Amino acid sequence: MPPADLRPPPEWSRSTPVRVVVSFAFIAIVLVLAPLAISIYGFAQGQPGMGRYALAFAVVCALVLWVGYETRLRRHTSTGPLVHRPGGPDTAALEIPYSTRIYTGYLLVMTAVALVFVMAAVDSFASDDPGRVGGGYVYGGVAMLFGSLPALMATGRFRRGYLRLTPEGAYQRGWTFESFLRWSSIVAVLPKYADCPVIVVVAEDDAPWQRRQITRLWRQDRLPKVKRQDGNGLVPMLDIPGKFLSVDPTLVYYLLGFYLTNPSARVELGSESAVRRARSGALG
Repeated sequence: MPPADLRPPPEWSRSTPVRVVVSFAFIAIVLVLAPLAISIYGFAQGQPGMGRYALAFAVVCALVLWVGYETRLRRHTSTGPLVHRPGGPDTAALEIPYSTRIYTGYLLVMTAVALVFVMAAVDSFASDDPGRVGGGYVYGGVAMLFGSLPALMATGRFRRGYLRLTPEGAYQRGWTFESFLRWSSIVAVLPKYADCPVIVVVAEDDAPWQRRQITRLWRQDRLPKVKRQDGNGLVPMLDIPGKFLSVDPTLVYYLLGFYLTNPSARVELGSESAVRRARSGALG
């Protein structure tokens, strides 16, 4: 359990919007339960085509509902995912991984959608109606499009992200990008709310900012592009959506703030001491 005395910043103190609850109820009733009932009816009436596609639609929507729950409603209370990542003096780190469930959810949703279109393509090519063959090629192309995300996952270009805090700085590996800022250049750790709790790590305008967009396809997150006040380039920053983290974002917010304001403590980021501090909540 995270330390009870770590209170979320005021910017995050809001309840779940009614529209989110309504959306979940709509998906569950109209897009999952209703198609499931149609599927049962189709199989019972000797219409396997109706049954298969209705069932496939219900499965896809159920997976979407699960991903939505993981990103919108689940509250992470365990500090177990926090780990020490061994390495050299400058690379050993406290690692805060992104959620395994969300990563798995993305994989299952896109795989399921791809398989639905594969099924549609096979049915089109197997049909006695010559006019449906063209549709098979379209369905096959759509299947390849959705199947490209599992392919990116297999190659590591789209991967489960993490935040690593080292004695030298903060490194963020998002789903599709990587970004690094040195502690010496960071000036503030700020909370904001943009569809979810977000932690913003801001550096000096002229700070070295190592960043790379790894893939431009299926970008579930993006490098921040906030222009400097003088208009000469972008503000170096890390933008960390709390909904993707495997631990309470409140804990991560206080961790970043602690190591920003306590330079002498950063050396422990290269050892197990940082994990123990994070789990104990000794961040005052």
